[in-house]
Order: sequence, then structure tokens, then C-alpha cells
Amino acid sequence: MAQSIVSIVVRKLGELLINEVNFLQGVDGELRSLRDEFRWIQAFLKDADATIQGGNERAKTWVNQVREVAYDAEDIIDTFIFKIHRQRGGSHGCFSSLMTTYACHHSRLTILHDLGNKIDEVKRKTEEISANRSKYGIDSIGATSSGSLINEARLPLSWKQTPIVEEADVIGFDEDVKTLVQLLLAEDEDRRAVISIVGMGGLGKTTLANKVFSNPRIKQHFVVHAWVYVSQSYRDRELVESIANQLMGVGKVGMNESTDEELKKMVYEYLKERRYLVVIDDIWTRGAWDNIKEVLPAEMLNGSKVLLTTRNREVALHADRQSPPFDLKLLGEEESWELFCKKAIPTKCSKHCPPKLETIGRQMVEKCGGLPLAIVVLGGLAMRKEQSEEEWRKLLKSVSWQLREGEDQISKILALSYHHLPYYMKPCFLYFAMFPEDYSITAQNVRLMWIAEGFIEARGEETMEEVAEEYLEELVHRSLIQVAERNALGVITYCRIHDLLLDLAISEAKGTNFLLVTKASNNEGNINLQEARRLALHGHKSWDITSQYSTDSFLSLRTVMYFDTDRTSYNLAEDWFQRVSTICCSVWGKKKEVHMCGSWGRGSPLFLCRIGELQITLKIPQILISMKLLRVVDIPKVPIILHEAIGELIHLKYLNVRVEQLKPLPSSIGELTNLQTLKIQTSFSLFIELPSEILKLLTNLRHLTCRCSIKGQPSVESLPNLQTLIIVKESKWLYKGLDRMTNLRKLSVVDVSNYYGKALSDSLGKLNNLLELELKAKSDHEIPTSILTASNHKHLRVFLLDGQLERLPEVITQCLLTNLICLELVNSKLKEDPLVTLGKLDNLQVLHLKNNAFVGKEMVCLEKVFPHLKELVLFRLESLEEWKIEDEAMPRLRKLVIHECSKLVMLPHGFGRITSLQELDVRFMPIEFTQRLKENGGEDWDQIRHVPSLCVNELRH
Repeated sequence: MAQSIVSIVVRKLGELLINEVNFLQGVDGELRSLRDEFRWIQAFLKDADATIQGGNERAKTWVNQVREVAYDAEDIIDTFIFKIHRQRGGSHGCFSSLMTTYACHHSRLTILHDLGNKIDEVKRKTEEISANRSKYGIDSIGATSSGSLINEARLPLSWKQTPIVEEADVIGFDEDVKTLVQLLLAEDEDRRAVISIVGMGGLGKTTLANKVFSNPRIKQHFVVHAWVYVSQSYRDRELVESIANQLMGVGKVGMNESTDEELKKMVYEYLKERRYLVVIDDIWTRGAWDNIKEVLPAEMLNGSKVLLTTRNREVALHADRQSPPFDLKLLGEEESWELFCKKAIPTKCSKHCPPKLETIGRQMVEKCGGLPLAIVVLGGLAMRKEQSEEEWRKLLKSVSWQLREGEDQISKILALSYHHLPYYMKPCFLYFAMFPEDYSITAQNVRLMWIAEGFIEARGEETMEEVAEEYLEELVHRSLIQVAERNALGVITYCRIHDLLLDLAISEAKGTNFLLVTKASNNEGNINLQEARRLALHGHKSWDITSQYSTDSFLSLRTVMYFDTDRTSYNLAEDWFQRVSTICCSVWGKKKEVHMCGSWGRGSPLFLCRIGELQITLKIPQILISMKLLRVVDIPKVPIILHEAIGELIHLKYLNVRVEQLKPLPSSIGELTNLQTLKIQTSFSLFIELPSEILKLLTNLRHLTCRCSIKGQPSVESLPNLQTLIIVKESKWLYKGLDRMTNLRKLSVVDVSNYYGKALSDSLGKLNNLLELELKAKSDHEIPTSILTASNHKHLRVFLLDGQLERLPEVITQCLLTNLICLELVNSKLKEDPLVTLGKLDNLQVLHLKNNAFVGKEMVCLEKVFPHLKELVLFRLESLEEWKIEDEAMPRLRKLVIHECSKLVMLPHGFGRITSLQELDVRFMPIEFTQRLKENGGEDWDQIRHVPSLCVNELRH
């Protein structure tokens, strides 16, 4: 960690000397001397860091001192930049008179004098720290560790070439799966039974439950299925919403219109006469079960079941004392060895382990005590070492010294994987400590925040975004992070961190002042915010914790993230309102309009709660306006009003907020010249006006995600680095703005109309780097055919078209969309069969046809078309009556989804030819359709019985 921080400081000093060469006259020599001193420390750290992990207290103390002085230097640099920015901003009239010129000159001298004094102080500390290396014998310590993995300058293997243990590779569960499947299929119950999987963290409870949940027999037996994550910080409403969405397809809008009781009753009534399976994963308390069971009918005679995973045996017994808990055991010696080899050996086979390594490997595995998570993590370390006795003995030795005290063995093994990360990846892993337990993490946000923090540097021709993507994949391959979802391009979209590894990340992060997590349950006494560099607020009561501190406590913070872990923003307003107003108690039971917004101003930020005609303003801590050195602000769940004061946060590089304002964004956003990522979230129908003058100033902007309209016409030089632009209204800016954004990778344009069709087509034809494109037509307007024939669509990988199309030009399959991987057509109203044309796209892997994308009666997959198609979705094709599949069509199809095609009464002719299918999802189809799929009796059963995952939902009459 210290090495990463020092690297950032060295880079900042270099940039400062280049960018402010004229302003720094008089102190530039001192700055260069300080940079050189840090460079020497940086070089030494590459050797010393390995020794620290070996438990050498002298080296550990020395590195802690280095980290603190590097933090001091970083604060000095950033504060200096803030001061000169403010001085320049207030000096527009400096040359209007001799007096103001003198004032500006005097201000510059004051700033430089202050900077010089602070540089001298830091330089004195660095020289003292350097001297301590020899004084306390640290120089000789680092020299012995040159062979450590920690000294890697770059990743030894590309993640794209490195094998990884997938869930299917996990061994030791075969008999457990059989047992649990039998328990769930048992139909002699006169009630709804709860089957519980009990075991310690990292044992594989979730993995086992998922293998059972995905079992073909389970999918066929239960009419409806749902999977619910609970964790320690669960919310009743979210659990019920998750069940309602999975079982009934109830959307967010529909759920928002229902009270808690109404939603619970809706789910209960739906399940009352259906055979259901609900998996409740990672439940911690008896109270959590008591809340969930209210929506799960218990006195059932149809064989409904609940599968529960927990670490607490008492919770399992409380849920169902008639069903003994299923205790998940630790892996045996041979199972542990086989799992280790699947991770550590490139061939994923224990038989291929070199005999000379097996003895050493088995000794390492023995240290894991049969815990799968620890074995997989240790195997990830071994995979990255050369397959030689020497390298594996070094790893065995490091495992041994981690365990020499014999306490908390598993945590120490997991910590090994962190300690063996290259220095530049350690802060990337620690960043996950910001997130709540069992949180579904948006991978793109994490990658962009890493870039904003300075953790990522471009390499050669790779962009920072590409390097960040590689780092995340590397953390996955080291089994430190879990993939939750990938997109059609194979890029991670959502990820998770196991709670044991989250504990590790929190421990390491707090120990180095890397970050601080605050929540209502904190029992840590006084929290030293002044030493923390990043602040994660979990739940609305975490604001109360920060309110105990003065604004001086936040001066060094670089990051603020807020997570709504306890309740929704509107319920948050309700709670705060109740806490400050006794009047509220007399009116709250009535259904009133609840509105909340916030202000981000130069004074105290305010939240406004409104119930009917009653209004009260509530103060929250002044943290945002006092953090002048902020780089990252991520508060997407609390509505705020952006004030002009935002322009003071000149170091800001990542801004993700939710606004509730109809007026344009403040012009001061244009002062955020370092901003790389701007994400503005609004209500679904609200568009923010974005003046082109702002865009002109944000020359470093790389990602803009906002429901916005661009006022005016951006200049030729606008947004030269922009890679992402979502969601923007079509308007006059297309004429002179869009075609200049030649670095765009991802673009989403809404309200596409006939008026600007040619301008849009011409602009798209010049965007040579565009990979993902989304176009949504304005109501009653067609998407011009010319857009489909723009010359450079051949670079596209993902294409979404929402709006009426006259036709699909034959030319698109000949030279334009030849590299397309994912295509989605919505509301296209095509009269000609789209499969005839689209089937010629040889690289297409995902095809979605939705909401009357095709309005004809018959579709045909011709012979040998769609050679690489893996996923096909047909949703609300209301005119479709017949579908045919000819020989060798879709030979690699793995997933087929058919929803709400009201006139389609049977599977397509030739469906049985598709032997590759792994998942079939049929919902809300005519009764004739679903009856033909009935197990062991339906006319089409033989065509689908081989499919491992079947979901045939309730019938639509």
C-alpha cells in the first residue's frame, strides 16, 4: 500500500513541476529535491514491502512512517493547487489597477511562502525516514526478498490466458446435491418444509444451494422459483420486492404503487395455490426469518419448499424444527487436493501435478483445514508462481509463517492472497471495503473510481479503462472478487466480494488509514476522521456519526460514498421527519405526498421533507462543502440540488449523484476541469439541460451518463477524450458536435426523429471507435434507414434500436454489422421476417426481439443461419403465430426466452434439432403452448426434456 501511495505522490510532484513551472519560481528546486527523495524511498519499498508481510516490526513501522509522510505530501500538493486556483479565479480584474495587481502579487508570494515552509517540513521528515533505514537495520532486510511475488513490476500472466475455477469445477458436492434434491422433491409433507444448509463462512453453502437450485429436476418440479440474498444488513421491503419480481414479474413501478402490506399480501396470495421453491441465502437472525415467512404460505399440501443457508444453526432450527439442518462438512484430504489443483494447475487436473510438487502442494493444502474458499485462494497464489520446487517452497514457507501462532488460520491464508498482490493492485482490492456486505457492485463504477483515485495508469496503447478492466479480471482470477454478471462482450458488469474477504479488506484498509466505514452499528468510540482518506457512509444514521465532528476533520478526505443500506430515500425522509417533529406523529398515518430534496450550497446542506402542506428543513453534516480535496463523490441514492459551490471542488474527478431539479445544472460545473466521470441520475421522465459552454470546459471528461439535452452547439474542440455518452436527446448539437467525439466507445441517443436523421447518420459514420450504440426514436417517428447503413457500423459490437423501422437493409449483413455480437430490436414493427436477414450475421451471439419488433405471423430460421447465436429472446411479439427452424440453424444456442407471445401456441417446428440448449424460460404464454410442455405428458415434452434448466411459468388464458 505504501508503495502505491508514494508512486502517486511522485507522479503528482512531476505533474506539478510541469504544469506550474512559472508560478513555482523560488520553490521549484525544493520540490524537485522532495520528488527525488520519494523516488529513492519508492525504489526501496519494492524490496521492503515483502519483509513487512513476514512480520518484521521494524520494517512495518518504517513503512507506516513512509505512508504518513506521503499522505502529508499529497495534502500539501492538492491544497496548493486549490489555493492557486482560487487566487486565479478571484483575479480577473488584477490588471485594472496598480492596487489589485499588488494584491495578486502579494497573494502569490504568501501561497509560495506557505508552500515552501510545508515542503521543508515534509522534506525533513523524508530525510529522517531515509536515515532510519540504516539506523535500524532495515536496509539489509529488504535485500533478502528479491524473489518474492510482491516484487512483480507487472502482472506475470494476462488474465485472458489464465485458467480459473468456475462453479462447475467445485468438487465434493455431488452427494450433497443428490441428498438435498431428494429432500426438496419429497411430496409426503403436509406443510411447507424448510431445508437448511448450515456451515461456516467460505464452506460453499451458496455454491451448493445454487447447484441444487439449478438442478433440472428441481426446475421441472416447482412451478415458480425465487432466490433471495439476505445478509446481515437486509431490508424487509427489498426482500419482498425481490420475491415479487422473480415470481410474478412485478416491475419497480408497480411495486412503488403498493404499500408494504399490500405487496406482502400480493405475494402471499400468488403463492397460495402454487408449488414454489424460494432460496433464502445467507440469513443471519431469527428475526429475518420471521419477516420473510409472512409472505410464504406454510400450510401447503402441494410440496412447496424453502431452501435456507445460514451460519447460525439456531436460525435453521427456528425456521423449521421438524426438518433437521443439513450440516455442510469441510472437504476431506483428497477433495481438498483436487480443488487446489483445479486452481493451481493450468490443466485443472490433479493427475497432471508434477510429482516433485505434490508433496509441497499437499502440505500447503493441509493448512487450509478443508475450507473451500481458502483452498481456492491459495491455489490462485500457486497458479501465479513458476511450477518449480523453489517457488512452491517459498509459498509454503509464507503459509507457515502466517500460521505459526496457530490462531485464525483461515483469515491468515486469505490474507496471503492480498499480501502477494502487486503493489499497484492492493488499493484496488481495498476499495471493495467501501461496499456493504452482499452488495451487488457495479463493476464499471468501481473501475472508473479507481481511475479517479489515481490507481490506474495507461499502458502503451491501452487506455486506463482497459487497464482497470484487466485489474478487475486479475482480482477475479485470484479469487478475491466474485463475478455476478457479464455482458454480451464478456466484460464484468456486476461483482461481489465474499464476506470473509470483505472483513479482510476492511481490516487492512483501516490499518493503513485507507478508508473508514461508518454505520449506525459502529461501536468504535471516537472515530479519527482526520487520518482517514476515504469515507463510506452506510445507512442514513451514518450521517449522524459524522455530524459529531468539525469540518476540519474532513480536510484530508478524497472520497465520499453513501449506501442506502437501511431504507429507501423517501423512507429516510419519513424517518428524519419523525425524529424532529412531534407534529408529524399526528399526521403520519395518513397517506400523504412525501418529497425530499437536498441542497449543496456554501452554507449548511439542507434536506427538505414535505408531507402534504407541512415542511421542515433538516440539517446534515457540512462534509461535502468542506472537503476541498475530494476526488470521488458517489451519492446516487439521496436526491440533492447542485449549487454553484460545487465548482470549488476542483480536484473532483468522479461525480455520481441524483438530482431533483428542473433548472439547468449550475455553470460552475464547468470549473471542474479535472472531471473524468459525470453521472447525473434523475427521475425517469426528467431531462437535465446541459449548456454547451460547460462541455467546452470539461476537456478531461471521459464518461458522461445523464438524461440530458445539450443546449447550443459544442465547439470543434469539445470533449476530445469522451468515451461514453448516455443518455442524450437528439437536437441541433448533432450538426457540429457529435462527429468530433471520435473517441466515443458507447453512445445512447433518445428522441431520434426524421428531422435530424441525416445529421445523425453522417456523424455516426465518423465515429470509428464506437463499440456500443443505443438509439430510441421519438414517439411517432421512424428510425431512418440511413442510420443502419452508416459506413462505420462495422466496428459495432452491441446495437440497440428502439423505434419503428421501415425495413432491415440487406446491406447490413454484407459489409456493415459484420462484427456485431449483441442486437436488440424494440418496437420496430417490421413486416418482413427479420430472421432471414439477421441470420446472416455470422458473429451474432445475442438477439432480442421485443415489443412487436416483428408484426408478421411467421418467422423462419433458415438452414445454417445464426452459426454463433447463444441467446435468443422473444418478448411480446403479439402477432407471431408460427415459427420454424430448419436444419443446422442456431447450432450453439444455449438460452431461449419466450414471453408473452399471445398467438404462438407451440414450439417451433424443428426445435428438437437444437441439442445445445441449456436453458428454456417460458412465461405468460397461451395455455395451449404450456400444456404441450407438460412433464411426461405434453406433446412437446420429448423436445425439451434434455434441457438442464427449464422454467415454464404460469399459464395465460
